[in-house]
Amino acid sequence: MSGTGEFTRTELFWDGAWRRPRSTRRLDLVSPSTEALLGSVPDADEEDVDAAVRSARTALAPGSEWTRLPQADRAEAIERLALALQARDQPIKELLAHEIGRPLHTPPRPNRAAEILRYYATLARTREVERTRPSPDPRPAGAVRSSRVRYEPVGVTAAIVPYNGTLEMGLYKVGPALATGGSVVFKPSPQAPLEAYHLAEAAVEAGIPPGVINVVTGGARAGRALVEHPGTDLVAFTGSTPTGRMIAESCGRALKPVVLELGGKSAALVLEDADLDHFSRMVPYLCFTFAGQNCFIHSRILAPRSRYDEVVDAVVTAARSITVGDPFDPDTRMGPLISAEHRDRVEDMIRTGTAEGAVVATGGGRPGHLSRGWYLEPTVFAHADNHMSISREEVFGPVTAVIPYEDEEEAVELANDSEYGLAGSVWTADPARGEALAARIDSGSVGVNTYGFNSAAPLCGRRASGLGGELGPESLHVYTRYQSLHLTDSDRATAPA
Repeated sequence: MSGTGEFTRTELFWDGAWRRPRSTRRLDLVSPSTEALLGSVPDADEEDVDAAVRSARTALAPGSEWTRLPQADRAEAIERLALALQARDQPIKELLAHEIGRPLHTPPRPNRAAEILRYYATLARTREVERTRPSPDPRPAGAVRSSRVRYEPVGVTAAIVPYNGTLEMGLYKVGPALATGGSVVFKPSPQAPLEAYHLAEAAVEAGIPPGVINVVTGGARAGRALVEHPGTDLVAFTGSTPTGRMIAESCGRALKPVVLELGGKSAALVLEDADLDHFSRMVPYLCFTFAGQNCFIHSRILAPRSRYDEVVDAVVTAARSITVGDPFDPDTRMGPLISAEHRDRVEDMIRTGTAEGAVVATGGGRPGHLSRGWYLEPTVFAHADNHMSISREEVFGPVTAVIPYEDEEEAVELANDSEYGLAGSVWTADPARGEALAARIDSGSVGVNTYGFNSAAPLCGRRASGLGGELGPESLHVYTRYQSLHLTDSDRATAPA
């Protein structure tokens, strides 16, 4: 491909301005819905990454504009960034339809990027910067009587994000980094880098000081350089579990903190008293959001054997109700997969599911009315069990499997029989019963008769689903380092007893 097109970008962003990259390599961007060339962006190399990291470090130098900002002024800067992204809401939605095939005319919802930033602006305004703590065991005169604990930014965050949520998942990282007074080098997925340019432009419009937010586009080479750079103090990554393991290994050798939000194999536990009409209405969101390319996707549905056929029928009806097609068509509710290679992989998983004995109840193929684009039908497997590949491996596509269980004990056992532990849900007419069962599911977040995200509540994957947490006030701890200043009430210190 030539690398030319409507969405071609030629520069990277550091030190508050657009910079010509050292690398001459390019990443071509191809529309997943039309297979046409959209444009290209720079494929950054180690020198480009080094320039961006140095910019981020300079922004944190003593006496810099960002470090001198009072806490309230920093919160206002984050709010200005939220407003700048809010103003770009429609262009970003149109870009997403082109770049990743996300349907443009989905039901309206608040601008999630702006919402996340406003939440972190609130935390920035109210966050403690130090606290004095008396010693619980006072020593003789001259020894430590109290300690002043200072909360400092961890430093430069390497934020590496996937194609299915460049801004939203990116701001899970940028938000707390800015709220604590840190800086960021932001690297989007090579499959969907264009949203990151909007972030850089919004940073300029919002008056964010130079070097606080930096953007580099690129593939694995740039990502590795960013993770391994000695000038980054924290790596925050959302993506696949295999890549997350490699990042954790690299950060472990460097004793560098890391936050990982990885894959999932979430289960929806449907109890025998569940309202199947309500559950069926939620299935398109739970199982097929963004063609199943989402970490929280409920790709296992656990159904009581006494109502198994009813649950399968409800899920099949919901899947068949989803209009697959052109992301710019007002009727479309599910677009394509991100690439031909990824669709091939998902199709291989579907064939494996059939070979292992599961039955395709609906879907399983490519929509016949779409001759271009990397589309797949919403697919539901019946007669699956928890030992099949489709029940254990993350498909990351529009595929869900309905698995029978005998009683609550087996249902909980099946829900927890996974190397992943990111999300899940319980569906019942008795919310108290649902909460009790949800507490037994070994996942970082569980919904009762719903599932979603709350900026004020942490998202923490367990086992192969991640390490550390994002969102909520708890996330600030990850982006904070501490210093204890020990004090005495005597002018003359003595050795501790």
